[in-house]
Amino acid sequence: MSLSTLSFAKLNGTNYSSWVGDMKSFLHLSGVWRNVSGDSKHPEPSSPPASDHPAKLEAWLEKHEKVAGIIYAMVEHDQKVHFSGIDDDPVKMWAKLAEVHMQKKPGTRFNAYDDLFSIRKQEDESLQTLINRVDQALRTIKDLRPADFTLDKLDAELASMALIRALPEEYNTFVSSLLLQDKLEKDAITQAFVTEDMQ
Repeated sequence: MSLSTLSFAKLNGTNYSSWVGDMKSFLHLSGVWRNVSGDSKHPEPSSPPASDHPAKLEAWLEKHEKVAGIIYAMVEHDQKVHFSGIDDDPVKMWAKLAEVHMQKKPGTRFNAYDDLFSIRKQEDESLQTLINRVDQALRTIKDLRPADFTLDKLDAELASMALIRALPEEYNTFVSSLLLQDKLEKDAITQAFVTEDMQ
Protein backbone atom coordinates (compact mmCIF):
# COMPACT_ATOMS: atom_id res chain seq x y z
CA MET A 1 0.00 0.00 0.00
CA SER A 2 1.13 3.54 -0.73
CA LEU A 3 0.96 6.59 1.52
CA SER A 4 -0.69 8.41 -1.37
CA THR A 5 -3.76 6.18 -0.96
CA LEU A 6 -4.37 7.23 2.64
CA SER A 7 -7.63 9.08 3.20
CA PHE A 8 -7.08 10.18 6.81
CA ALA A 9 -5.27 13.26 8.09
CA LYS A 10 -1.77 13.28 9.50
CA LEU A 11 -1.41 13.34 13.27
CA ASN A 12 -1.71 16.80 14.78
CA GLY A 13 -2.21 18.08 18.30
CA THR A 14 -5.92 17.21 18.47
CA ASN A 15 -6.72 14.14 16.33
CA TYR A 16 -4.76 11.32 18.02
CA SER A 17 -7.82 9.27 19.00
CA SER A 18 -8.97 8.96 15.37
CA TRP A 19 -5.47 8.90 13.83
CA VAL A 20 -4.23 6.00 15.95
CA GLY A 21 -7.01 3.67 14.78
CA ASP A 22 -6.63 4.63 11.12
CA MET A 23 -2.85 4.35 11.30
CA LYS A 24 -2.93 0.97 13.02
CA SER A 25 -5.29 -0.33 10.34
CA PHE A 26 -2.99 0.95 7.58
CA LEU A 27 0.04 -0.67 9.23
CA HIS A 28 -1.85 -3.98 9.47
CA LEU A 29 -2.80 -3.78 5.79
CA SER A 30 0.81 -2.95 4.92
CA GLY A 31 2.02 -6.03 6.78
CA VAL A 32 4.28 -4.08 9.14
CA TRP A 33 2.22 -3.82 12.34
CA ARG A 34 4.33 -6.49 14.09
CA ASN A 35 7.34 -4.19 13.69
CA VAL A 36 5.43 -1.51 15.60
CA SER A 37 3.92 -3.72 18.28
CA GLY A 38 7.31 -5.29 19.02
CA ASP A 39 6.12 -8.81 18.13
CA SER A 40 8.61 -9.01 15.27
CA LYS A 41 11.99 -9.47 16.94
CA HIS A 42 15.42 -8.60 15.61
CA PRO A 43 16.80 -11.85 14.12
CA GLU A 44 19.61 -13.16 16.32
CA PRO A 45 22.40 -15.32 14.90
CA SER A 46 22.13 -18.98 15.79
CA SER A 47 24.94 -21.27 16.83
CA PRO A 48 26.18 -22.59 14.52
CA PRO A 49 25.40 -19.61 12.23
CA ALA A 50 22.60 -20.27 9.73
CA SER A 51 23.41 -19.51 6.11
CA ASP A 52 20.18 -17.56 5.66
CA HIS A 53 20.71 -15.28 8.71
CA PRO A 54 22.15 -12.31 6.75
CA ALA A 55 19.17 -12.36 4.36
CA LYS A 56 16.66 -12.59 7.23
CA LEU A 57 18.38 -9.75 9.07
CA GLU A 58 18.41 -7.57 5.95
CA ALA A 59 14.69 -8.22 5.31
CA TRP A 60 13.83 -7.41 8.94
CA LEU A 61 15.88 -4.19 8.92
CA GLU A 62 14.30 -3.10 5.64
CA LYS A 63 10.79 -3.59 7.05
CA HIS A 64 11.77 -1.88 10.33
CA GLU A 65 13.10 1.17 8.47
CA LYS A 66 10.03 1.24 6.21
CA VAL A 67 7.57 1.38 9.10
CA ALA A 68 9.62 4.05 10.91
CA GLY A 69 9.43 6.10 7.72
CA ILE A 70 5.67 5.57 7.41
CA ILE A 71 5.03 6.76 10.96
CA TYR A 72 7.34 9.76 10.52
CA ALA A 73 5.62 10.71 7.26
CA MET A 74 2.13 10.49 8.78
CA VAL A 75 2.58 13.13 11.47
CA GLU A 76 2.47 16.89 11.05
CA HIS A 77 5.73 18.81 11.33
CA ASP A 78 5.08 19.98 14.90
CA GLN A 79 4.68 16.34 16.03
CA LYS A 80 8.05 15.22 14.65
CA VAL A 81 9.80 16.75 17.69
CA HIS A 82 8.62 13.74 19.71
CA PHE A 83 10.84 11.47 17.61
CA SER A 84 14.15 13.04 18.61
CA GLY A 85 16.71 10.24 18.94
CA ILE A 86 14.18 7.48 18.19
CA ASP A 87 13.19 8.16 14.57
CA ASP A 88 14.62 4.84 13.43
CA ASP A 89 12.74 2.75 16.01
CA PRO A 90 9.01 2.34 15.19
CA VAL A 91 8.25 0.63 18.53
CA LYS A 92 9.59 3.61 20.49
CA MET A 93 8.00 6.10 18.09
CA TRP A 94 4.56 4.54 18.54
CA ALA A 95 4.94 4.36 22.33
CA LYS A 96 6.11 7.99 22.47
CA LEU A 97 3.06 9.24 20.59
CA ALA A 98 0.77 7.33 22.96
CA GLU A 99 2.64 8.77 25.95
CA VAL A 100 2.34 12.33 24.64
CA HIS A 101 -1.26 12.20 23.43
CA MET A 102 -2.83 9.83 25.96
CA GLN A 103 -1.57 11.22 29.25
CA LYS A 104 -3.38 9.21 31.89
CA LYS A 105 -3.98 12.16 34.19
CA PRO A 106 -7.18 13.29 35.87
CA GLY A 107 -7.27 16.58 33.97
CA THR A 108 -7.11 14.75 30.64
CA ARG A 109 -9.86 12.36 31.73
CA PHE A 110 -11.95 15.32 32.91
CA ASN A 111 -11.73 16.81 29.41
CA ALA A 112 -12.63 13.44 27.88
CA TYR A 113 -15.68 13.09 30.14
CA ASP A 114 -16.63 16.67 29.36
CA ASP A 115 -16.44 15.86 25.65
CA LEU A 116 -18.59 12.76 26.20
CA PHE A 117 -21.31 14.59 28.10
CA SER A 118 -21.28 17.48 25.62
CA ILE A 119 -22.21 15.24 22.69
CA ARG A 120 -25.51 16.27 21.12
CA LYS A 121 -27.24 14.88 18.05
CA GLN A 122 -26.58 17.09 15.05
CA GLU A 123 -29.54 18.16 12.93
CA ASP A 124 -28.63 15.99 9.91
CA GLU A 125 -26.95 13.20 11.90
CA SER A 126 -28.26 9.63 11.93
CA LEU A 127 -28.73 7.85 15.25
CA GLN A 128 -26.10 5.29 14.21
CA THR A 129 -23.54 8.07 13.68
CA LEU A 130 -24.43 9.47 17.09
CA ILE A 131 -23.89 6.03 18.66
CA ASN A 132 -20.51 5.80 16.92
CA ARG A 133 -19.43 9.20 18.27
CA VAL A 134 -20.39 8.19 21.81
CA ASP A 135 -18.52 4.87 21.43
CA GLN A 136 -15.42 6.73 20.23
CA ALA A 137 -15.58 9.10 23.20
CA LEU A 138 -15.87 6.13 25.58
CA ARG A 139 -12.87 4.42 23.95
CA THR A 140 -10.84 7.57 24.52
CA ILE A 141 -11.84 7.63 28.19
CA LYS A 142 -10.90 3.96 28.64
CA ASP A 143 -7.53 4.57 26.98
CA LEU A 144 -6.85 7.37 29.46
CA ARG A 145 -7.38 5.20 32.54
CA PRO A 146 -4.32 3.83 34.35
CA ALA A 147 -4.00 0.06 34.75
CA ASP A 148 -5.01 0.10 38.43
CA PHE A 149 -8.20 2.13 37.85
CA THR A 150 -11.13 0.76 39.90
CA LEU A 151 -14.85 1.51 40.23
CA ASP A 152 -14.20 3.23 43.56
CA LYS A 153 -11.66 5.51 41.87
CA LEU A 154 -14.15 6.16 39.09
CA ASP A 155 -16.87 7.12 41.60
CA ALA A 156 -14.52 9.50 43.43
CA GLU A 157 -13.27 11.01 40.17
CA LEU A 158 -16.81 11.51 38.83
CA ALA A 159 -17.83 13.25 42.07
CA SER A 160 -14.80 15.54 41.76
CA MET A 161 -15.58 16.20 38.11
CA ALA A 162 -19.21 17.03 38.92
CA LEU A 163 -18.04 19.58 41.51
CA ILE A 164 -15.58 21.16 39.10
CA ARG A 165 -18.03 21.16 36.20
CA ALA A 166 -20.66 22.88 38.34
CA LEU A 167 -18.49 25.99 38.81
CA PRO A 168 -19.32 29.12 36.78
CA GLU A 169 -16.82 30.92 34.53
CA GLU A 170 -15.54 33.22 37.29
CA TYR A 171 -13.82 30.15 38.80
CA ASN A 172 -11.87 29.30 35.63
CA THR A 173 -8.48 30.05 37.22
CA PHE A 174 -9.37 27.89 40.22
CA VAL A 175 -10.56 25.09 37.92
CA SER A 176 -7.32 25.25 35.90
CA SER A 177 -5.27 24.84 39.06
CA LEU A 178 -7.34 21.82 40.09
CA LEU A 179 -6.97 20.12 36.71
CA LEU A 180 -3.18 20.39 36.88
CA GLN A 181 -3.09 18.13 39.93
CA ASP A 182 -1.83 14.55 39.54
CA LYS A 183 -4.95 13.19 41.25
CA LEU A 184 -8.56 14.33 41.40
CA GLU A 185 -9.24 12.84 44.80
CA LYS A 186 -12.59 13.87 46.23
CA ASP A 187 -11.18 14.74 49.68
CA ALA A 188 -8.51 16.98 48.15
CA ILE A 189 -11.03 18.65 45.84
CA THR A 190 -13.45 19.20 48.72
CA GLN A 191 -10.68 20.76 50.81
CA ALA A 192 -9.67 22.99 47.90
CA PHE A 193 -13.31 24.12 47.58
CA VAL A 194 -13.48 24.94 51.31
CA THR A 195 -10.21 26.87 51.12
CA GLU A 196 -11.36 28.78 48.04
CA ASP A 197 -14.66 29.61 49.73
CA MET A 198 -12.85 31.02 52.75
CA GLN A 199 -10.74 33.26 50.54
